[in-house]
Amino acid sequence: MTQEFLLQNSWLIALALGSGLMLIWPLLTKGGGKRITVPQATLLINQQKAVLVDIRDDELVRGAGAIPHAKRVAIKELKDKADTLSKSKDTPLIVVCQVGSRSGAAATILKGAGYTQVYTLEGGVNAWKEAGMPTKKLEEAKATERAANKGGKAGKGNKAAPKAEAAANDEAKV
Repeated sequence: MTQEFLLQNSWLIALALGSGLMLIWPLLTKGGGKRITVPQATLLINQQKAVLVDIRDDELVRGAGAIPHAKRVAIKELKDKADTLSKSKDTPLIVVCQVGSRSGAAATILKGAGYTQVYTLEGGVNAWKEAGMPTKKLEEAKATERAANKGGKAGKGNKAAPKAEAAANDEAKV
């Protein structure tokens, strides 16, 4: 009787297992970084000189723009270029993708490279823009990145908009 039930209802069992997996999938793919909001990210940038790491490819950046002063490293090159992101492995890194779904894998790579404070921006660049934070066009971002690389100072000039810091402070007081 039990075996007959399982055979006749195998599609229902598969559907239930698949639904359960889809429910826990976000928890499984969260990756190595702690998720933070835009106000929390601006506090880290302003107070601890956190470095933003944009892992999107040029096509996505061209469409949505880039966060000023973010270091752009494609996710496929991240393992090889991880050591170039900051002079100190204790510098906070905030990994950014378009919507926050791919940054977890990048955070895992950065933690594997020895960085101790790795965060992912919840909602990615879309959340950054929705919060009213500035973005640049691809060409402007590349020019800023070249200038920063010539200076060789990791994390310099990463001041985010003051209104976001004020909003984060208000949020912390609540």
